Amino acid sequence: MHIIAQTRSSGEAAQRVTDITTLTTACVCAYDVDGESPRALVEKNPLARRGVCRGCYVLLEELEVKAAVLTSFREPLEIREFPRPRLGPGELLVRITAAGVCGSDVHMWLGEDPRTPLPMILGHEGVGVVEEIGSPDEKKDIYGRPVRVGDPIIWDRAIVCGTCYFCAVKQLPNMCPSRWVYGIHRGCSEPPHLNGCYAEYIVLVRGTKVVSLADWSELDHALLVSAGCSGATAANAIELADVEIGDNVLIQGVGPLGLYLVAYARARGANRIIAIDGVPARLELAKRLGADILLNLEKTTPEERREAVLSVTHGIGVDAGFEAVGRPEPILEGLQLVRRGGAYVSVGTAVPAGTIPVDVYYHLVLKQVRLQGAWTNDTRHMIQALNVIRREPDVFGSLITHRFPLERANEALEVMRRREAIKAVIEPER
Repeated sequence: MHIIAQTRSSGEAAQRVTDITTLTTACVCAYDVDGESPRALVEKNPLARRGVCRGCYVLLEELEVKAAVLTSFREPLEIREFPRPRLGPGELLVRITAAGVCGSDVHMWLGEDPRTPLPMILGHEGVGVVEEIGSPDEKKDIYGRPVRVGDPIIWDRAIVCGTCYFCAVKQLPNMCPSRWVYGIHRGCSEPPHLNGCYAEYIVLVRGTKVVSLADWSELDHALLVSAGCSGATAANAIELADVEIGDNVLIQGVGPLGLYLVAYARARGANRIIAIDGVPARLELAKRLGADILLNLEKTTPEERREAVLSVTHGIGVDAGFEAVGRPEPILEGLQLVRRGGAYVSVGTAVPAGTIPVDVYYHLVLKQVRLQGAWTNDTRHMIQALNVIRREPDVFGSLITHRFPLERANEALEVMRRREAIKAVIEPER
Protein backbone atom coordinates (compact mmCIF):
# COMPACT_ATOMS: atom_id res chain seq x y z
CA MET A 1 0.00 0.00 0.00
CA HIS A 2 1.29 3.46 -0.92
CA ILE A 3 0.26 6.50 1.09
CA ILE A 4 0.85 10.12 0.22
CA ALA A 5 1.27 12.17 3.39
CA GLN A 6 1.37 15.93 3.53
CA THR A 7 1.73 18.28 6.49
CA ARG A 8 -0.74 21.07 5.86
CA SER A 9 0.60 23.28 8.64
CA SER A 10 4.06 23.40 7.09
CA GLY A 11 3.07 23.31 3.44
CA GLU A 12 5.74 20.75 2.68
CA ALA A 13 5.50 18.89 -0.59
CA ALA A 14 3.68 15.61 -0.58
CA GLN A 15 5.87 12.62 -0.04
CA ARG A 16 5.25 8.97 -0.75
CA VAL A 17 5.36 6.74 2.31
CA THR A 18 5.78 3.05 1.67
CA ASP A 19 6.33 1.78 5.24
CA ILE A 20 3.33 2.09 7.58
CA THR A 21 5.64 2.20 10.62
CA THR A 22 6.91 5.59 9.52
CA LEU A 23 3.48 6.94 10.44
CA THR A 24 4.57 6.89 14.08
CA THR A 25 6.64 9.98 13.29
CA ALA A 26 5.11 11.33 10.06
CA CYS A 27 1.97 13.43 10.02
CA VAL A 28 -0.94 11.94 8.07
CA CYS A 29 -3.16 14.99 8.13
CA ALA A 30 -3.83 14.60 4.44
CA TYR A 31 -3.17 11.55 2.35
CA ASP A 32 -4.41 9.53 -0.55
CA VAL A 33 -4.88 5.78 -0.24
CA ASP A 34 -4.85 3.47 -3.24
CA GLY A 35 -8.54 2.65 -3.57
CA GLU A 36 -9.25 2.65 0.18
CA SER A 37 -10.86 5.11 2.57
CA PRO A 38 -8.86 6.76 5.34
CA ARG A 39 -11.02 4.84 7.78
CA ALA A 40 -9.99 1.51 6.28
CA LEU A 41 -6.34 2.51 6.48
CA VAL A 42 -6.54 3.28 10.17
CA GLU A 43 -8.58 0.18 10.95
CA LYS A 44 -5.97 -2.02 9.29
CA ASN A 45 -3.00 -0.09 10.63
CA PRO A 46 -3.44 0.98 14.27
CA LEU A 47 0.02 2.60 14.18
CA ALA A 48 -1.49 5.33 12.03
CA ARG A 49 -3.41 6.61 15.04
CA ARG A 50 -0.19 7.53 16.79
CA GLY A 51 1.28 9.33 13.81
CA VAL A 52 -0.98 12.38 13.71
CA CYS A 53 0.31 15.76 14.77
CA ARG A 54 -1.89 18.07 16.82
CA GLY A 55 -0.78 21.26 15.17
CA CYS A 56 -2.89 20.96 12.04
CA TYR A 57 -6.12 19.49 10.67
CA VAL A 58 -6.13 16.09 12.27
CA LEU A 59 -7.58 13.68 9.78
CA LEU A 60 -8.43 11.08 12.39
CA GLU A 61 -10.82 13.51 14.04
CA GLU A 62 -12.70 13.63 10.77
CA LEU A 63 -13.14 9.88 10.67
CA GLU A 64 -16.55 8.52 11.51
CA VAL A 65 -17.22 6.35 14.57
CA LYS A 66 -19.75 3.56 14.25
CA ALA A 67 -22.48 2.97 16.83
CA ALA A 68 -25.65 0.89 17.09
CA VAL A 69 -28.42 3.42 17.68
CA LEU A 70 -31.88 2.94 19.14
CA THR A 71 -34.16 5.20 17.05
CA SER A 72 -37.56 3.59 17.68
CA PHE A 73 -38.76 1.21 20.38
CA ARG A 74 -39.20 -2.41 19.34
CA GLU A 75 -37.39 -1.72 16.08
CA PRO A 76 -33.90 -2.90 15.06
CA LEU A 77 -30.97 -0.76 16.13
CA GLU A 78 -29.40 1.15 13.25
CA ILE A 79 -25.67 1.31 12.57
CA ARG A 80 -24.86 5.00 12.28
CA GLU A 81 -21.67 7.01 12.12
CA PHE A 82 -20.70 9.98 14.26
CA PRO A 83 -17.71 12.31 13.99
CA ARG A 84 -14.75 11.47 16.13
CA PRO A 85 -15.17 13.90 19.04
CA ARG A 86 -12.83 16.62 20.24
CA LEU A 87 -12.28 16.13 23.95
CA GLY A 88 -12.74 18.68 26.68
CA PRO A 89 -10.54 18.97 29.79
CA GLY A 90 -10.46 15.77 31.82
CA GLU A 91 -12.41 13.72 29.29
CA LEU A 92 -11.35 10.31 27.98
CA LEU A 93 -11.94 8.79 24.57
CA VAL A 94 -12.13 5.02 25.13
CA ARG A 95 -12.09 2.36 22.44
CA ILE A 96 -14.70 -0.19 23.45
CA THR A 97 -13.37 -3.75 23.58
CA ALA A 98 -16.41 -5.34 25.24
CA ALA A 99 -19.94 -4.13 25.97
CA GLY A 100 -22.31 -6.20 28.05
CA VAL A 101 -25.90 -6.69 26.93
CA CYS A 102 -27.88 -6.27 30.13
CA GLY A 103 -31.50 -7.19 30.74
CA SER A 104 -32.08 -3.48 31.26
CA ASP A 105 -30.97 -2.88 27.66
CA VAL A 106 -33.72 -5.23 26.51
CA HIS A 107 -36.30 -3.33 28.57
CA MET A 108 -35.13 -0.05 27.04
CA TRP A 109 -35.17 -1.48 23.53
CA LEU A 110 -38.76 -2.62 24.08
CA GLY A 111 -39.81 0.80 25.42
CA GLU A 112 -40.43 -0.45 28.96
CA ASP A 113 -38.04 1.93 30.71
CA PRO A 114 -39.42 5.48 31.11
CA ARG A 115 -35.89 6.92 31.33
CA THR A 116 -35.04 6.18 27.68
CA PRO A 117 -34.45 9.19 25.37
CA LEU A 118 -34.41 8.75 21.60
CA PRO A 119 -32.26 8.42 19.63
CA MET A 120 -29.64 6.90 21.87
CA ILE A 121 -26.71 4.52 22.00
CA LEU A 122 -27.49 1.70 24.41
CA GLY A 123 -24.94 0.02 26.65
CA HIS A 124 -24.01 0.84 30.25
CA GLU A 125 -21.63 -2.07 30.80
CA GLY A 126 -18.28 -1.51 29.16
CA VAL A 127 -14.56 -2.19 29.19
CA GLY A 128 -12.15 -0.49 26.83
CA VAL A 129 -8.75 0.97 26.07
CA VAL A 130 -7.87 4.64 26.53
CA GLU A 131 -7.39 6.16 23.11
CA GLU A 132 -7.04 9.82 23.99
CA ILE A 133 -6.98 12.03 27.10
CA GLY A 134 -8.37 15.54 27.06
CA SER A 135 -6.00 18.35 27.99
CA PRO A 136 -4.38 18.45 30.45
CA ASP A 137 -3.08 14.99 29.56
CA GLU A 138 -3.23 13.68 33.11
CA LYS A 139 -5.76 11.28 34.55
CA LYS A 140 -5.67 9.02 37.60
CA ASP A 141 -7.85 6.09 38.54
CA ILE A 142 -9.59 5.69 41.91
CA TYR A 143 -6.40 4.27 43.43
CA GLY A 144 -4.35 7.27 42.33
CA ARG A 145 -2.56 5.35 39.58
CA PRO A 146 -1.81 7.20 36.34
CA VAL A 147 -4.11 6.37 33.43
CA ARG A 148 -2.29 6.52 30.11
CA VAL A 149 -3.17 6.13 26.46
CA GLY A 150 -3.22 2.42 25.72
CA ASP A 151 -4.35 1.39 29.22
CA PRO A 152 -7.39 -0.89 29.52
CA ILE A 153 -9.97 0.47 31.98
CA ILE A 154 -13.40 -0.11 33.44
CA TRP A 155 -15.52 2.71 34.84
CA ASP A 156 -18.41 3.39 37.17
CA ARG A 157 -21.36 3.76 34.82
CA ALA A 158 -22.97 6.47 36.95
CA ILE A 159 -22.15 10.16 37.30
CA VAL A 160 -23.33 11.84 40.51
CA CYS A 161 -23.07 15.38 41.85
CA GLY A 162 -21.20 14.52 45.06
CA THR A 163 -22.62 17.51 46.92
CA CYS A 164 -26.33 16.81 47.50
CA TYR A 165 -27.88 15.49 50.73
CA PHE A 166 -27.76 11.89 49.53
CA CYS A 167 -24.17 12.05 48.26
CA ALA A 168 -22.61 14.14 51.02
CA VAL A 169 -24.64 13.32 54.13
CA LYS A 170 -26.23 9.91 53.70
CA GLN A 171 -23.40 8.45 51.60
CA LEU A 172 -25.94 7.11 49.12
CA PRO A 173 -24.69 8.31 45.73
CA ASN A 174 -27.03 5.86 44.00
CA MET A 175 -29.88 8.00 45.37
CA CYS A 176 -28.46 11.25 43.96
CA PRO A 177 -31.27 13.20 42.20
CA SER A 178 -28.76 14.34 39.55
CA ARG A 179 -27.40 10.86 38.89
CA TRP A 180 -27.15 9.83 35.25
CA VAL A 181 -25.81 6.70 33.60
CA TYR A 182 -23.96 6.09 30.34
CA GLY A 183 -26.18 4.25 27.87
CA ILE A 184 -29.38 5.00 29.80
CA HIS A 185 -30.08 8.67 30.41
CA ARG A 186 -28.45 10.56 27.55
CA GLY A 187 -29.30 10.48 23.86
CA CYS A 188 -26.89 10.83 20.96
CA SER A 189 -28.36 13.83 19.13
CA GLU A 190 -25.96 16.33 20.66
CA PRO A 191 -22.13 16.25 20.79
CA PRO A 192 -20.18 14.35 21.87
CA HIS A 193 -22.85 11.80 20.79
CA LEU A 194 -20.90 8.79 22.11
CA ASN A 195 -22.66 8.24 25.46
CA GLY A 196 -23.22 4.48 25.31
CA CYS A 197 -21.17 1.32 24.95
CA TYR A 198 -22.79 -0.13 21.80
CA ALA A 199 -20.19 1.76 19.80
CA GLU A 200 -16.60 1.68 18.69
CA TYR A 201 -15.79 4.48 21.15
CA ILE A 202 -17.29 6.18 24.17
CA VAL A 203 -16.49 9.58 25.67
CA LEU A 204 -16.13 9.51 29.46
CA VAL A 205 -16.82 12.90 30.96
CA ARG A 206 -14.69 14.58 33.58
CA GLY A 207 -15.46 13.13 37.00
CA THR A 208 -16.04 9.58 35.77
CA LYS A 209 -14.54 7.13 38.26
CA VAL A 210 -12.25 4.72 36.42
CA VAL A 211 -10.20 1.68 37.39
CA SER A 212 -7.05 0.85 35.47
CA LEU A 213 -6.91 -2.76 34.31
CA ALA A 214 -3.26 -2.59 33.34
CA ASP A 215 -2.56 -5.45 35.79
CA TRP A 216 -5.46 -7.55 34.45
CA SER A 217 -3.93 -8.28 31.07
CA GLU A 218 -4.40 -12.02 31.45
CA LEU A 219 -8.19 -11.76 31.58
CA ASP A 220 -10.68 -11.54 28.74
CA HIS A 221 -12.39 -8.14 28.86
CA ALA A 222 -15.77 -9.77 28.24
CA LEU A 223 -15.57 -11.34 31.71
CA LEU A 224 -15.40 -7.94 33.35
CA VAL A 225 -18.25 -6.00 31.73
CA SER A 226 -20.93 -7.17 34.16
CA ALA A 227 -18.88 -6.05 37.16
CA GLY A 228 -20.09 -2.51 36.56
CA CYS A 229 -23.80 -3.39 36.63
CA SER A 230 -25.18 -6.74 37.81
CA GLY A 231 -22.06 -7.51 39.82
CA ALA A 232 -22.06 -4.15 41.55
CA THR A 233 -25.82 -4.12 42.11
CA ALA A 234 -25.71 -7.61 43.65
CA ALA A 235 -22.96 -6.45 46.01
CA ASN A 236 -25.21 -3.63 47.17
CA ALA A 237 -28.08 -6.07 47.76
CA ILE A 238 -25.94 -8.47 49.81
CA GLU A 239 -24.73 -5.54 51.88
CA LEU A 240 -28.28 -4.31 52.51
CA ALA A 241 -29.36 -7.79 53.65
CA ASP A 242 -26.32 -7.95 55.96
CA VAL A 243 -25.60 -11.60 55.18
CA GLU A 244 -23.34 -13.07 57.87
CA ILE A 245 -21.30 -16.23 58.45
CA GLY A 246 -23.61 -19.20 58.90
CA ASP A 247 -26.68 -17.57 57.33
CA ASN A 248 -28.98 -19.54 55.06
CA VAL A 249 -29.68 -17.68 51.83
CA LEU A 250 -32.37 -18.00 49.15
CA ILE A 251 -31.79 -16.61 45.65
CA GLN A 252 -34.70 -16.59 43.23
CA GLY A 253 -33.31 -16.31 39.70
CA VAL A 254 -29.67 -17.03 38.85
CA GLY A 255 -29.03 -15.01 35.75
CA PRO A 256 -25.98 -12.73 35.96
CA LEU A 257 -27.44 -10.82 38.93
CA GLY A 258 -28.33 -13.96 40.86
CA LEU A 259 -25.01 -15.65 40.10
CA TYR A 260 -23.18 -12.73 41.65
CA LEU A 261 -25.45 -13.02 44.68
CA VAL A 262 -24.41 -16.67 45.01
CA ALA A 263 -20.73 -15.72 44.83
CA TYR A 264 -21.09 -12.97 47.45
CA ALA A 265 -23.13 -15.15 49.81
CA ARG A 266 -20.46 -17.84 49.65
CA ALA A 267 -17.69 -15.27 50.16
CA ARG A 268 -19.49 -13.98 53.27
CA GLY A 269 -19.59 -17.47 54.76
CA ALA A 270 -23.22 -18.44 54.17
CA ASN A 271 -24.19 -21.91 55.37
CA ARG A 272 -26.81 -23.05 52.86
CA ILE A 273 -27.36 -21.25 49.56
CA ILE A 274 -30.58 -22.21 47.80
CA ALA A 275 -30.92 -21.26 44.13
CA ILE A 276 -34.18 -21.30 42.16
CA ASP A 277 -34.28 -20.97 38.37
CA GLY A 278 -35.87 -22.62 35.37
CA VAL A 279 -32.73 -22.87 33.22
CA PRO A 280 -30.47 -25.88 34.01
CA ALA A 281 -27.33 -24.17 32.65
CA ARG A 282 -27.81 -21.29 35.08
CA LEU A 283 -28.35 -23.66 37.98
CA GLU A 284 -25.14 -25.46 37.06
CA LEU A 285 -23.19 -22.20 37.18
CA ALA A 286 -24.81 -21.40 40.52
CA LYS A 287 -23.56 -24.73 41.82
CA ARG A 288 -20.02 -23.98 40.64
CA LEU A 289 -20.14 -20.66 42.49
CA GLY A 290 -21.27 -22.28 45.74
CA ALA A 291 -25.03 -22.97 45.71
CA ASP A 292 -25.91 -26.06 47.77
CA ILE A 293 -29.55 -26.63 46.90
CA LEU A 294 -30.72 -26.28 43.28
CA LEU A 295 -34.45 -26.07 42.63
CA ASN A 296 -35.70 -26.14 39.06
CA LEU A 297 -38.65 -23.77 38.81
CA GLU A 298 -40.11 -25.73 35.89
CA LYS A 299 -40.02 -29.08 37.70
CA THR A 300 -41.13 -28.15 41.21
CA THR A 301 -44.30 -26.71 42.73
CA PRO A 302 -44.30 -23.84 45.26
CA GLU A 303 -45.14 -26.34 47.99
CA GLU A 304 -42.26 -28.61 47.00
CA ARG A 305 -39.89 -25.65 47.06
CA ARG A 306 -41.19 -24.63 50.49
CA GLU A 307 -40.61 -28.13 51.83
CA ALA A 308 -37.09 -28.17 50.39
CA VAL A 309 -36.21 -24.83 52.02
CA LEU A 310 -37.66 -25.75 55.42
CA SER A 311 -35.97 -29.16 55.38
CA VAL A 312 -32.47 -27.64 55.19
CA THR A 313 -33.18 -24.80 57.64
CA HIS A 314 -34.62 -26.91 60.50
CA GLY A 315 -38.11 -25.67 59.70
CA ILE A 316 -37.14 -22.05 60.37
CA GLY A 317 -36.69 -20.55 56.90
CA VAL A 318 -33.82 -18.62 55.37
CA ASP A 319 -32.10 -15.69 57.01
CA ALA A 320 -32.06 -13.69 53.78
CA GLY A 321 -33.96 -13.99 50.52
CA PHE A 322 -33.34 -12.23 47.20
CA GLU A 323 -35.57 -11.63 44.19
CA ALA A 324 -33.30 -11.47 41.14
CA VAL A 325 -35.88 -12.32 38.48
CA GLY A 326 -37.15 -8.93 37.38
CA ARG A 327 -40.81 -9.58 38.19
CA PRO A 328 -42.73 -8.91 41.40
CA GLU A 329 -44.57 -12.26 41.61
CA PRO A 330 -41.66 -14.28 43.11
CA ILE A 331 -41.61 -11.88 46.05
CA LEU A 332 -44.80 -13.43 47.45
CA GLU A 333 -43.22 -16.89 47.51
CA GLY A 334 -39.92 -15.59 48.80
CA LEU A 335 -41.44 -13.73 51.76
CA GLN A 336 -43.01 -16.96 52.97
CA LEU A 337 -39.63 -18.70 52.91
CA VAL A 338 -37.87 -16.11 55.09
CA ARG A 339 -37.59 -16.80 58.83
CA ARG A 340 -38.97 -14.59 61.57
CA GLY A 341 -36.78 -11.53 61.88
CA GLY A 342 -35.15 -12.20 58.50
CA ALA A 343 -34.62 -9.97 55.49
CA TYR A 344 -35.91 -10.06 51.93
CA VAL A 345 -34.38 -7.90 49.20
CA SER A 346 -35.92 -7.21 45.80
CA VAL A 347 -33.05 -6.37 43.46
CA GLY A 348 -34.07 -7.67 40.04
CA THR A 349 -36.87 -5.24 39.20
CA ALA A 350 -35.32 -2.51 37.05
CA VAL A 351 -38.43 -1.12 35.33
CA PRO A 352 -42.10 -0.68 36.33
CA ALA A 353 -43.53 -4.21 36.50
CA GLY A 354 -46.86 -3.98 38.32
CA THR A 355 -48.02 -4.66 41.86
CA ILE A 356 -48.54 -7.66 44.13
CA PRO A 357 -50.94 -8.27 47.07
CA VAL A 358 -48.66 -8.54 50.11
CA ASP A 359 -50.34 -9.56 53.36
CA VAL A 360 -48.68 -6.95 55.55
CA TYR A 361 -49.70 -8.59 58.83
CA TYR A 362 -48.77 -12.22 58.12
CA HIS A 363 -45.85 -11.71 55.74
CA LEU A 364 -44.16 -8.71 57.33
CA VAL A 365 -45.38 -7.51 60.73
CA LEU A 366 -46.05 -10.80 62.51
CA LYS A 367 -42.72 -12.21 61.36
CA GLN A 368 -40.88 -8.89 61.76
CA VAL A 369 -39.45 -9.36 58.27
CA ARG A 370 -37.53 -6.52 56.69
CA LEU A 371 -38.60 -6.01 53.06
CA GLN A 372 -35.91 -4.03 51.27
CA GLY A 373 -35.42 -2.65 47.78
CA ALA A 374 -31.94 -2.43 46.23
CA TRP A 375 -31.27 0.16 43.54
CA THR A 376 -28.00 0.05 41.60
CA ASN A 377 -24.78 0.61 43.55
CA ASP A 378 -21.83 2.71 44.69
CA THR A 379 -18.32 2.51 43.21
CA ARG A 380 -17.12 0.27 46.05
CA HIS A 381 -19.55 -2.39 44.91
CA MET A 382 -17.98 -2.48 41.45
CA ILE A 383 -14.62 -3.14 43.11
CA GLN A 384 -16.15 -6.05 45.03
CA ALA A 385 -17.47 -7.45 41.76
CA LEU A 386 -14.03 -7.28 40.17
CA ASN A 387 -12.62 -9.15 43.16
CA VAL A 388 -15.04 -12.07 42.88
CA ILE A 389 -14.37 -12.32 39.15
CA ARG A 390 -10.67 -12.50 39.84
CA ARG A 391 -11.29 -15.38 42.26
CA GLU A 392 -13.45 -17.36 39.83
CA PRO A 393 -12.44 -16.37 36.28
CA ASP A 394 -13.35 -19.75 34.80
CA VAL A 395 -16.88 -19.70 36.16
CA PHE A 396 -17.52 -16.11 35.13
CA GLY A 397 -16.02 -16.94 31.77
CA SER A 398 -18.71 -19.62 31.37
CA LEU A 399 -21.32 -16.96 32.06
CA ILE A 400 -20.48 -15.40 28.66
CA THR A 401 -22.45 -17.63 26.32
CA HIS A 402 -22.75 -15.38 23.25
CA ARG A 403 -20.43 -12.86 21.56
CA PHE A 404 -21.33 -10.57 18.66
CA PRO A 405 -19.67 -7.87 16.56
CA LEU A 406 -21.22 -4.41 16.70
CA GLU A 407 -23.06 -4.93 13.41
CA ARG A 408 -25.00 -7.81 15.02
CA ALA A 409 -26.13 -5.91 18.11
CA ASN A 410 -29.76 -6.73 17.32
CA GLU A 411 -29.01 -10.44 17.54
CA ALA A 412 -27.40 -9.85 20.93
CA LEU A 413 -30.56 -8.19 22.22
CA GLU A 414 -32.71 -10.97 20.79
CA VAL A 415 -30.85 -13.83 22.47
CA MET A 416 -31.12 -12.00 25.77
CA ARG A 417 -34.82 -11.29 25.24
CA ARG A 418 -35.50 -14.95 24.45
CA ARG A 419 -33.38 -16.02 27.43
CA GLU A 420 -31.19 -18.12 25.15
CA ALA A 421 -28.09 -16.45 26.56
CA ILE A 422 -26.93 -16.21 30.13
CA LYS A 423 -24.82 -13.23 29.13
CA ALA A 424 -24.28 -11.76 25.68
CA VAL A 425 -21.39 -9.43 24.92
CA ILE A 426 -20.79 -7.09 21.98
CA GLU A 427 -17.17 -6.84 20.86
CA PRO A 428 -16.85 -4.02 18.27
CA GLU A 429 -13.47 -5.27 17.10
CA ARG A 430 -14.68 -8.83 16.66
